[in-house]
Amino acid sequence: MNAEQKRAWFTLGVFVVACLGFVIIGLAIRFSVAWSAFSILGLLGFTPFIARGERGDERDSSIGRRASLIGGMASYLAFVLGCMGVWFIEFAWRGQSQVSVHVLSAITMVGAITLFVVRSLAILVLYGRHSEADHG
Repeated sequence: MNAEQKRAWFTLGVFVVACLGFVIIGLAIRFSVAWSAFSILGLLGFTPFIARGERGDERDSSIGRRASLIGGMASYLAFVLGCMGVWFIEFAWRGQSQVSVHVLSAITMVGAITLFVVRSLAILVLYGRHSEADHG
């Protein structure tokens, strides 16, 4: 397992822990407080220190670029869908003329989380495809 795969598994692990914390806190206390469980995503700041000394080759760089592109496009899609969803629900359906600032920050957070999670999944899938092509 190379450095990118280790980082991807770390990212997915932290995301799963955050989601579990959200559910547990939401059921134990209430869901308005449970959003604090996503603060554990701050651990993703340590991702660059995982397997720091390992060097990759051209294939690793190519997979990293493709995964970043896939993650970025998924993040953009989540952001646009979030904005249009808020517009549809608040303006078109409920007839309100204002949106809470908390909703806008949540849309931004969802976009960032989507970037990291989809990029990590893409790395694992792309490495799986390359290893199958090498052995098959």
